[in-house]
Amino acid sequence: MSKNKHSILCVEDDKDNSDLLTYLFESEGFEVTTCDTVEACLKHTLQKKFDAIILDNRLGHTTTLGACQEIRENDPNVPIIYYSGESRPKEIEKALADCAVAYLVKPDDFEKLVPTINRLIQETVAQV
Repeated sequence: MSKNKHSILCVEDDKDNSDLLTYLFESEGFEVTTCDTVEACLKHTLQKKFDAIILDNRLGHTTTLGACQEIRENDPNVPIIYYSGESRPKEIEKALADCAVAYLVKPDDFEKLVPTINRLIQETVAQV
């Protein structure tokens, strides 16, 4: 693994979507860790520092907003991007106000994922 390889945590409970995201980001040279529960997400973020985190807004019947806030408390600089089928403006505004730096809607914004992640990682690196 190259030292320049950026690491991403993808939190997605749909196996097909998780596999697709893993394939997409690995083909772009990212190191990808996936998980499908809030608990696993929090465990991963306490064990490793990621360059970016992609969260689905809902995992089963659970919202990920609390996890997003907890991640933000532990790592105030990590870019957290929501990639979710939840497209209600009120939900998007809440996520962006509380902890996320970007919110992309499935599947419409799929092509924006890699450019958004690259831009946010570069912005974070420039700030540090």
